[in-house]
Amino acid sequence: MKAIIVVMLALQLAILLVTGWITLFRRQTADSRRPVWSGLAFALVIVSGTSFQIADKHAGQPGTDVLQFGAPLLLGMALMAALITLRQRRGLD
Repeated sequence: MKAIIVVMLALQLAILLVTGWITLFRRQTADSRRPVWSGLAFALVIVSGTSFQIADKHAGQPGTDVLQFGAPLLLGMALMAALITLRQRRGLD
C-alpha cells in the first residue's frame, strides 16, 4: 500500500472521529464564541474531495476502495454540518 493512501486513510479516520466527538459531546450555549460546524463542514469537504482524487489516481492499489467508500460518506457528513450551521445562524435552536 502506498504511503499517500495510508496517510489519507488515517486522515479520514481522524476527521470521522472528530465529527463524532463534536456531534456527541459538544454543547452549544448562548455564550459560545463561535460555532464549530462551519469549519467542520469545510474540513470534511476538503478531506472528501482529496480522498476521491487520490483513490481515482491510484485505482487498483490496495486501500483505494476504502478511500472511494469514505469520500461520499464524509461529503454527506459535510452536508449535515452545513445544514446545522444554517439552522444555528437562523436561530431555530
